[in-house]
Amino acid sequence: MKFQKTFGLVLSCILCDCIKNSSGAKLENNGYRDIVIAINPGIQHNEELIENIQEIVSEASFYLHRATKQQVYFADVKILLPQSWPVSSSSVHRPTSESYEKADVIIAEPHLKHGDDPYTLQYGGCGEKGRYIHFTPNFILNSSLTQNYGSKGRVFVHEWAHLQWGVFDEYNNLVPFYLFNGTYEATRCSKEIVGKISDCTSSPCTSCDIDPNSGLPKGNCKFYPAKSQTSSSSIMYMQALSNVVEFCDEKTHNREAPNMQNKMCNQRSTWDVIKKSEDFRNNHPPHTGPVIPTFTLLQAKDRVLCLVLDTSGSMSSENRINRLRQAAGIFLLQIIEVQSQVGVVTFNSAASIQTGLKVIDDEDVRKQLVRLLPTSANGGTNICAGVQSGFRVLRGDDGATDGDEIILLTDGEDGGISSCFAEVGQSGSVIHTIALGPSAAVELEQLSKMTGGSQFAATDNVDASGLIDAFTGLVSGNGDISQQSIQLESSGTRIDDDSWLNNTIFIDKTVGNNTFFVVTWETQTPDVFVHDPNGKVYDSGDFGIDKTVHTARLNIPGTAQTGPWMYSILNPGTEQVITITVTSRAADVNVPPITVNVHISEKNSLGARIIYAEVSQGFSPVMFAKVTAIIERPTGPPVEQDLYDNGTAADIVKNDGIYTRYFSKYSGYGRYNFKVRVEGKEGTTKIAIRTGAHAFYIPGYTENGMIQTNLPRPPGNMEDLQAELGDFSRVKSGGVISVPAGTPIVDFPPCKITDLQATIVKNKVELEWTAPGDDYDQGAASRYEMRMSDNLLQLRDNFSTAALVNLTSLNPQPYGSREAIAFVPENTKLQNGTTIYFALCAYDKINQSSEMSNVAKASVYVPLIKHAKGNNSVSEVVWSVIVVTILVCLIIGIIYYLVQRKKTRIYESAACS
Repeated sequence: MKFQKTFGLVLSCILCDCIKNSSGAKLENNGYRDIVIAINPGIQHNEELIENIQEIVSEASFYLHRATKQQVYFADVKILLPQSWPVSSSSVHRPTSESYEKADVIIAEPHLKHGDDPYTLQYGGCGEKGRYIHFTPNFILNSSLTQNYGSKGRVFVHEWAHLQWGVFDEYNNLVPFYLFNGTYEATRCSKEIVGKISDCTSSPCTSCDIDPNSGLPKGNCKFYPAKSQTSSSSIMYMQALSNVVEFCDEKTHNREAPNMQNKMCNQRSTWDVIKKSEDFRNNHPPHTGPVIPTFTLLQAKDRVLCLVLDTSGSMSSENRINRLRQAAGIFLLQIIEVQSQVGVVTFNSAASIQTGLKVIDDEDVRKQLVRLLPTSANGGTNICAGVQSGFRVLRGDDGATDGDEIILLTDGEDGGISSCFAEVGQSGSVIHTIALGPSAAVELEQLSKMTGGSQFAATDNVDASGLIDAFTGLVSGNGDISQQSIQLESSGTRIDDDSWLNNTIFIDKTVGNNTFFVVTWETQTPDVFVHDPNGKVYDSGDFGIDKTVHTARLNIPGTAQTGPWMYSILNPGTEQVITITVTSRAADVNVPPITVNVHISEKNSLGARIIYAEVSQGFSPVMFAKVTAIIERPTGPPVEQDLYDNGTAADIVKNDGIYTRYFSKYSGYGRYNFKVRVEGKEGTTKIAIRTGAHAFYIPGYTENGMIQTNLPRPPGNMEDLQAELGDFSRVKSGGVISVPAGTPIVDFPPCKITDLQATIVKNKVELEWTAPGDDYDQGAASRYEMRMSDNLLQLRDNFSTAALVNLTSLNPQPYGSREAIAFVPENTKLQNGTTIYFALCAYDKINQSSEMSNVAKASVYVPLIKHAKGNNSVSEVVWSVIVVTILVCLIIGIIYYLVQRKKTRIYESAACS
């Protein structure tokens, strides 16, 4: 089922709140406040790091103020310190909703030693906020790096523009040059930035070889900008230049440059995107006061958490109370981290504190807490009573609730839930909500949104494991990934009597400690067998079996063997649902495990969502994995969708470890719960160096006509890149979205084509692109409309008036297929210097159009002579051709003169005789 344009308007607030764009930085009175910079727990204590962060952000505030025409600056910044750092208690504060996982800026070592490129992780398209900025400690501390990146305050502003306003880089390391009017240019903005193009792999620098096919410099040629410029833009190209203090605007923007900004933003300038963001829509008057930010130091602590669990009468239906015990038991026994403090509250019409805070310091405490989980259900539903009792429990450690957590589970409606909203908002705590079944209070998620918590939901589809997934997804957000539980398997299946459930999961070399296999069932205890990679068999006698809760648990001692683990489960009695969950922790505190982060985002006003799954090891992307989203819907069975990292449709960058897909398979109104399954295959899945949005590494400068080179950019460690990840398995919950009752129905159009490419071969134009779907990336479109022009702006701004390309014979293929055409353009002479622009739209079965594609450019280049090394520009080539032509003409003229003179003499001789 699909939804109408108003769908997005109804849901925009819900969807924006359910995901993290950043930690919650907000703009007030021209100043950005509540910016969070978090230092990774693995970094050793260093006061200089704190001091340098403050200096960098202070410098950045002045630069930002000038770059935005005095409209915004950095007003308030919070620096989140690791728990292990020794600091004076009077100089630091406790965090509230701030955490490492939700920080705007992360200071952390890279996993692979490939340099100190600052970068911003961006999932979405033009104008959409990023996830976080990453700086290495060496970048913050090493003053020599300013030679390569420019002043660090300027770099901070470059990355902030990625994060806050969703603009993109205006250089392109993969396409550093392009042709324009027969002349090659460096990819840059603005075109007024001057410099030299040379090959400086050896000293002295030499002029570039020119590719005879493309007319572009080849080999190791680079653009070396002049240190002194007259142009003041652009920050998204090369903020390191002292004259650059502005973003490219409509007057200075280089629309021809083949960079990500032009591709993602339809040739719009960065300043045009920025000024139309929500930060600038209200046209703030210039800020004339101080722009020096204030800094607050925060320090993380061990988790303090209270389970607040619904025991109202409705929890007795659909086996909910027992499913609650199974899922919460997994959380208490396997997920909650050592040294955390945990309490338990139950509520129906009133609340009851089952236990105050207990420190998780051994297995006995975990088991004590499990025994306190509810076993029966009756009465009404008073959510606020449960939350308020949870606050009383949380105050048990220090008298406050700042930064403490509540996990609130309910299945019931409660008309009085809003009565405690004010208290919740002032508590400083974080509330995570789990909605069980179809009738949980529609206002429930407001509690998590206002406190920065997570939202989950689980249906009563008993063959789904959404409730277990919700609890296993509630790991610490302190950034210490080595201590977090990682889910390797989660599935639920209805099994016939006397039938088997068989499958294999893979434990890779990055995990293996604290590995658990947990099996749950409905009525009769199954027989369970687990085979490790060495052939050892664990049977039911090795499991701890709780016949009351219907749970069997196997703890693998030590570090689990790397390789395939096969499980076989026999259902000996009547048909029943059996689930299996496998969790583990990092095998080595110094080697980050492979992890999955899932986010659901709003794409547009039609209400289509995009599922994002980031697969990585540390900060390094994992490529070529098989990634599948599983969605529990309000009605009907779960549905599955493959996610892709192919740089098309919703995916903006190919092979960056971010797998995406539109979601439009709605079954009705209510909550939709998402999880993602990831499978890696030995020999196929690879690790990569992140190449996304980052500050330009400057190869050198031109000064007084001479090129001064910088040290080369450090190469990636090839041993790391070539190391096999092996087979691996992961499952990760992605949270919940809601479709309100009464939402109208609509068809979605095809998705935008983002990879149109055009080339000219002999007298033909060849075009290629990836086929969209009928509904975004589902199915196949019905037809294409392609147009061409020699004027880029005409094509972009008046698509329907440009010349039509005949595609009537092309039947669109299903999404993901490669489309290709070749044709001889009519009324256009293909000669040297000719440039043609192309774009297309796709239409669905009801004639709805996609957005116009990216604009593809094809230029004709005809080599006039064979280029020799030493040609530094096309103008030199032209002069060479002119000189050669003149010489040839003179020689021909002389020969002609001599021949004619000889003929005249012969004629005169004949006449005399």
